[in-house]
Amino acid sequence: MTGISRNASCPCGSGLKFKKCCLGKVDWDAISRGGGDRFHHLSVRGRNLAFFELICEILLLDSDRNVRPLESYKKAFTAQAVRRLGEGIVRIWPPDLDIESALRSDTRGVSGLYVGDYDRDQLLRGVVRHSTYASKLLVCDPFIYPLSVRPEYSPITSPEQHRAQTLQNVNTWIELMPWIQAGLVEVIRTPCDFDHRLKWEAMKEQEEKFERVPELKEAARVSVDEMMKRHSAQWKFRSLLLSMPDGALLQKFEVLRSEDDGVSKEALLDYVKHLRSRDPDFLAPFGEDLSGQLHMVTSGAAYNIACLTAEMTGSYLITDLHVRWREIELDRTGRTPETEAWSPFAQAMQEATLHYLDDVSLSDALALRRDGRLEELRVFLRRVWAQACDTNSYARVNGQLLAEELATEIAKADDEWKQIDRDLLRNAGSIGAGIATAATMFGSGQGGFVAAAAVIGGLPLLAASAWQRRGFARRFPAAFFLRLAARR
Repeated sequence: MTGISRNASCPCGSGLKFKKCCLGKVDWDAISRGGGDRFHHLSVRGRNLAFFELICEILLLDSDRNVRPLESYKKAFTAQAVRRLGEGIVRIWPPDLDIESALRSDTRGVSGLYVGDYDRDQLLRGVVRHSTYASKLLVCDPFIYPLSVRPEYSPITSPEQHRAQTLQNVNTWIELMPWIQAGLVEVIRTPCDFDHRLKWEAMKEQEEKFERVPELKEAARVSVDEMMKRHSAQWKFRSLLLSMPDGALLQKFEVLRSEDDGVSKEALLDYVKHLRSRDPDFLAPFGEDLSGQLHMVTSGAAYNIACLTAEMTGSYLITDLHVRWREIELDRTGRTPETEAWSPFAQAMQEATLHYLDDVSLSDALALRRDGRLEELRVFLRRVWAQACDTNSYARVNGQLLAEELATEIAKADDEWKQIDRDLLRNAGSIGAGIATAATMFGSGQGGFVAAAAVIGGLPLLAASAWQRRGFARRFPAAFFLRLAARR
């Protein structure tokens, strides 16, 4: 294997050097000469990059979707585009893939598997919050695996009904892509995508469990109510108002409007068309095509499949759904050691009412890793959590307790930073006074070395303040959150 430098990026797309990844394991020289299917040997990150490259190719996107007008962008979501994306998913994740080996290939560090509300805002909220301590976050692909459903529901054989959902899924991928490229997020597929029997048996097992455990049935009801509160207004607005054909919309308007409201049918229709064009997740039907669209509401994976996937990837479970937390808490046999150790903490982080946790940017997350402070911050957060909470409990109050304890630590860091500022100002004042005294003595002919001594004497004080600033983040890990709070 002489064609690939040992220090080159590995062709599998892991982001590692070749010598630390596939050297001696995969003959990429032979594959590049047509001697094998590269998709059987890509890392998860490599598959993610390949799929996004396909998205850009099919939809004629540059690296930044915003350089293209939104109306033109949405028109690219044709049935043909949907079919090609579906075929690409099957090619990148072939049905005979050893999914366990693919998922186990990169299990370094602390990784979390998100199995919560996959509405894009909620998903991204989870990503940014948990990036403060996790080495990597795993997200289940929002695209269905075409071979895991019956042909009449497949995006390959029946693509027309998947156009609207494909638009939303691609928008999610665009939001996640910078995190994927940075190696902080991986979009995965679960084993049930490749095993129909496993998928069926897992579904039946979940149904039987919920019938057998009244607590879970109640938790499911609570979770449905929570999701309706989060999203029902948006769902109704997009699915009922914006999706209504113009004729039906005007008929409804005639029934509801009063004589003196002053709104014409033309003005209403213009306004609704404006809303349709501005909504990045709304896709209007083409021409007279008013065929129905399939929409998905997902939590990524059922609990039993999530546990299996977590075991393969060495991950713990993260969620924002009450029912999923209850499943984790009640399950004493299916939890992985990682879930046992980290999921209670993840639940507290998810529930903590510190809004600046939602302001963590990709640059923030990368800076933690570049400065070698990820492990340091992880230890700090675990310590704060242990001080504030019952570390074996999934009680929702833990989120508030963690928030209060973390706020206390941030306040301590803030006080220390202000003290450094005060010391710096006091030292600068002392040096200024020394220089003024020296100037007087120079005027009387007694200056000699006094001016130099005054300045030099103040340098250790300035150096000490500078040293305090440089070591501040190490001594006070809460400074990371202090900086986030200052941006609000």
